[in-house]
Amino acid sequence: MSTALVSHNHKRLNGYDVFATALGYPEDRFFKRFPQLRKERRKIEIEYDSLFRNKGIWLYTTEYTASGQFQKINSLSDIMGFYRAFGLRIENERPDALSVELEFMHFLIYKTIYAIENRPDNHEEKAQICIDAQGKFFKCHLYSGAHAISEKINAGPEGHFYPDICQEMLHFLEEEKQYFDKETREAL
Repeated sequence: MSTALVSHNHKRLNGYDVFATALGYPEDRFFKRFPQLRKERRKIEIEYDSLFRNKGIWLYTTEYTASGQFQKINSLSDIMGFYRAFGLRIENERPDALSVELEFMHFLIYKTIYAIENRPDNHEEKAQICIDAQGKFFKCHLYSGAHAISEKINAGPEGHFYPDICQEMLHFLEEEKQYFDKETREAL
């Protein structure tokens, strides 16, 4: 696997970390990631509460992708299966929380980079497992829910943190979609 792939994965790794942090509650981790916003902490907290607690914009992907309770349960079960397959347990949050799903993609990319750079036994196979999981998780769970959430947030006023970051995330997700579509074509 090439150094270009590793470089591209580092860019993707950073992108998922930015968006996972941005769409979690604005606590200390948030302001470490976005130090330029420290002086606006209270404003960001109010914006978060206004959007996601008062206006009813859910940050849970299955709220936008499941067409009923049965499908939601199946989707949540499938998402948890992905996490368990990689030895992860989610506590204090729903498995379909957008920030958790973005963090999971970050984790999978990190494992891919680790396998490529450190070359443990069966490193190519381990990297490929992570790459395959990224594509499946992105297409089956993350993309459509994240897209729907972003569209709902973007309906709000411009010039605020969350609509702006979601606009960036939509662009990032479209690049990811193209990346996974290309991966699928090359595998055929």
